Amino acid sequence: MPLIALQSREQPQFLCLETMIDPENPIRVIDAFVDYLDRVGLQQLGFTAKGLSHQGRPAFCTSALLKLYLYGYSNRIRSARQLAKACQCNIELFWLLQYQQPKYKTIADFRKNHPKALRKTFQQFNHFLQGQGLFQSDLVAIDGTKYAAQNSKKNNFNDRKVKQHLKYINAQIDTYLDQMNILDQEEDVEQETIIEVAYKLDQLTQRKQKYQDLELQIQQVKPSGETQISTSDPDARALPKKMNIVEVGYNVQTTVEADHQLIVEYQVTNKGDVYALSSMAIQAKKALKKESIRVLADKGYDTGVELKTCAENDIITYVAPRQKNTSKKHPAYRKEQFSYDEQTDQYTYPAGYQLTSNGNWYQKNNRPLSKPYRVKIYKLPFHVCNACPHKVDCAGQANLNRINRSKGRPIERSEYEDALEQNRERVQLNKDLYRLRQQIVEHPFGTIKRQWGFSYTLLKGMEKVDGELALIHTCYNLRRSMSIFGVKTLIERLKTAFSLFLVHLASIKHQMTNLYHLAVHRIRIALSTFSLFDQFKLSLIKL
Repeated sequence: MPLIALQSREQPQFLCLETMIDPENPIRVIDAFVDYLDRVGLQQLGFTAKGLSHQGRPAFCTSALLKLYLYGYSNRIRSARQLAKACQCNIELFWLLQYQQPKYKTIADFRKNHPKALRKTFQQFNHFLQGQGLFQSDLVAIDGTKYAAQNSKKNNFNDRKVKQHLKYINAQIDTYLDQMNILDQEEDVEQETIIEVAYKLDQLTQRKQKYQDLELQIQQVKPSGETQISTSDPDARALPKKMNIVEVGYNVQTTVEADHQLIVEYQVTNKGDVYALSSMAIQAKKALKKESIRVLADKGYDTGVELKTCAENDIITYVAPRQKNTSKKHPAYRKEQFSYDEQTDQYTYPAGYQLTSNGNWYQKNNRPLSKPYRVKIYKLPFHVCNACPHKVDCAGQANLNRINRSKGRPIERSEYEDALEQNRERVQLNKDLYRLRQQIVEHPFGTIKRQWGFSYTLLKGMEKVDGELALIHTCYNLRRSMSIFGVKTLIERLKTAFSLFLVHLASIKHQMTNLYHLAVHRIRIALSTFSLFDQFKLSLIKL
């Protein structure tokens, strides 16, 4: 079988980049989108304008660097050095950047210095997609996902960990001090042995000082509710990933709409999911421009204060109820089996007894990084519980001891119990709707973390990490919109949107011109009125 003939490397050729890039190539969408932003105004988004001083070497244009990053993150390249290398050998980047070849420092500084502008880029693209009819659903799903930070577990400390290190170091110091005392009592001791022991004591003393400084830093941040510090990335925190696995990083809250699994909004945090529901839902409602939305979330978001805040903002929640730790209770005598009467403020026991409260509120949940809430306690007198044949299953042996005979069966009711019960009832009546949660919100996570491999951040600090996540989420929405519309159609829609923007801008300019002329006309009338008034006043003075 004949082989395909090889081309000579020395043969001169005419090359046109435009013909080498397929019309359906996704980089054409990136080019059209950034050109759209450039014409609207990249400086208005917060990008710094370069090359205005006309001194020194000419600067690389902002649009080229933004295109480079969108191309890199869309193709799983996000290292500044790898992007700089790709600019020298990637024919797609030759076309996209028009032969510009920035160095890695310029590339890295662009991402590092523009986190807020990158977030506005994400929001601007979502605004465009909303104009194309993609963000019409009122159903969203919220969940958090962990991203590893540039901070190892060894460089993350809490009070317990520091004390363990100090305990070990103190024990080592005592051992070497004892060894030094023994050497002092001996006569024939080599000088090298003494020097070695002294060196180890000096090293241990330095390590002890390091952990004492860390202990002091932890004590200083405790009043603010923090319980740990990280030395490489100060904003990173040790967060539970699954089971007993802990990862130092960030918890990125993400809101995804139901129709096309597009990312509506996100927020970078270093805390758990417990108090994140209402803020994310309110941001999603604002981004979608809806009067009311429905929100799906897992049991990690089942918090009374968050559910009540959502209800007050016309947000209908479908959050999986958190399973209470009632394993010791018989199923027939758990709290769910007791009916509550709001008018009489009483719980009714299955056997017909009434549990009442003294009307006082008691504060609970005063732990660090938690929001306290109030509860009322409803209970039966001891003599009623003691006479019941089901007293052990219902009240429990602890509440039947003679020392605690005044307790009886207690039931706590939170000040947010109404919101919790309403949410629980909605989930029970709409199980099919709640089952959509996972397939909606896990779609971006699977694409970004599993397919693209973006399970960790490259930058340090919450603000810079927010900028990097803006790039990742913008690229995800770009790829999703290409799948929905197709490359050519999406490019045409971007060009049409820019044309409509110009028409809108011209209309605003015309209105401003009319207002200016009207204001000038009214000022002239006012001045002429004052002139007539002055003439009239002078005539009165003469009279």
